[in-house]
Amino acid sequence: MLVNRAATLERIDDADALWDATVATLASAGFDHAIYLTVSSDFTAPFLRCTAPEVYAQRPPEQDPFLRYACESYRILPLGAEFIDAHPYVTDTERSFIESAAEAGMRSCLGIPMRLRGSDRFGGFIVGTGRDKTSFMEKVFPRAEEIRLFCLLVHRRFEELTTQNATPVPETSKNGEFSKFLIAPELPEPFEMLSPREREIVYLLAQGRSRQETAELCTISVHTVSDYAKSAYRKLGVNNRAQVAALIYQGDAAS
Repeated sequence: MLVNRAATLERIDDADALWDATVATLASAGFDHAIYLTVSSDFTAPFLRCTAPEVYAQRPPEQDPFLRYACESYRILPLGAEFIDAHPYVTDTERSFIESAAEAGMRSCLGIPMRLRGSDRFGGFIVGTGRDKTSFMEKVFPRAEEIRLFCLLVHRRFEELTTQNATPVPETSKNGEFSKFLIAPELPEPFEMLSPREREIVYLLAQGRSRQETAELCTISVHTVSDYAKSAYRKLGVNNRAQVAALIYQGDAAS
């Protein structure tokens, strides 16, 4: 699974090396191109990594329609020229931009918005293929949640590295320095009663991560993971990770 590779990427201490490893991992999963783009809350100071730089030859990254439309929620969206008719609100200029991206190899894409809790930046990943709409929905979209978790973990690591101007984060300071940066996306209403860290823990556990893996990804102890999980389960009225996963995905189906 992609998330198994993410644990290795967590140990990379250079943003460029992290991007290279991310691209290689996504390529092994069948993606031809990837874009990682974040901006400040006022759409300034873009941070861009892109395997197809020609996409932004005529339009600056901070004007990418992904930021304007897809990031209004945390829902994973099928994007690209193959899905353009599902987004009638795009302007003619934006349509031209999307069609030029298809010429660069990003014909069908997953738009994966994200924002770490505690960070004032937002954006996410656009991972693209040359597939047609039917093939994409049959072969790629069913893996969307797995890909989102992988991208969330990479996003968190990018935030850590770039917050420190790409200076490696000492082991002794990781937990204190970045405990505010959490990877759980927006979750259904019942999860609002949880603390931010509880949401992160139960989200990772519901994705199939072990308590040891969750502890390593969150730079906390296994004992602390267990305490957070027990507290979250009690608040949610559930007994295990399977019931948490059911709450997450039932919420997605209802939205």
